[in-house]
Amino acid sequence: MAASMKVSAPQDPYELFRFNMACAHDTFKAGYDSIQKHLETPPTSDLTNFIGYCEAWACGIDHHHNMEESVVFPFLQTKLDFSREVEQHKGVHAGVDEVLALLQRAKADPTVFDPGMLKEIMKRLKAPLYDHLDEEVEHIKPENLKVFSESEMHKLNNDVTVYARNHADLFTLLPFIRSHTSPEYKDSFPAPPIPWVLRKVLVPYIFAMRFSGYWKYSPYATS
Repeated sequence: MAASMKVSAPQDPYELFRFNMACAHDTFKAGYDSIQKHLETPPTSDLTNFIGYCEAWACGIDHHHNMEESVVFPFLQTKLDFSREVEQHKGVHAGVDEVLALLQRAKADPTVFDPGMLKEIMKRLKAPLYDHLDEEVEHIKPENLKVFSESEMHKLNNDVTVYARNHADLFTLLPFIRSHTSPEYKDSFPAPPIPWVLRKVLVPYIFAMRFSGYWKYSPYATS
């Protein structure tokens, strides 16, 4: 089988913003699909790791939406209407909070873990989550963002990067993102690319090792 063709991050600041957002959204879709797949045959003999994996996914969505509400939406709302996205976050997080509550109960007492209930909560969450992820990427098309100058978009992209650098959990969020990014995007997302030593050495051999059992449920390698 031929190797996947690598995708380069765009240089245009409008396209770059959308590229990073779309790639981030794809990691959450990949995590959703993986969780639902494994719930078909729940890994009851490995609950600590599976629960941790599911929690990393849910917390990743929390982190992403906190970034949007702290950095992205205040910027975009100065010239565009993102009130729908703000409202969508509330609906998504009602479901994410249900997932996290179930996982917290199961962490305290694995005997109460109910895979059927988790699967049902996830099923109800899919439409609001996927609709939000897809509609947001559509809303931030470059032609819609041209109300902002290139310098403003460069600043937004930089502010997002700084927020992620300052708030990302090195031991859960970074391995989650890397292990849910398909091979053709590994060298370009997030953009600007994180340093080679971080991607190829620190994440897979240092940070991912703390909770190495989680990432067996990921679709891709952590490197």
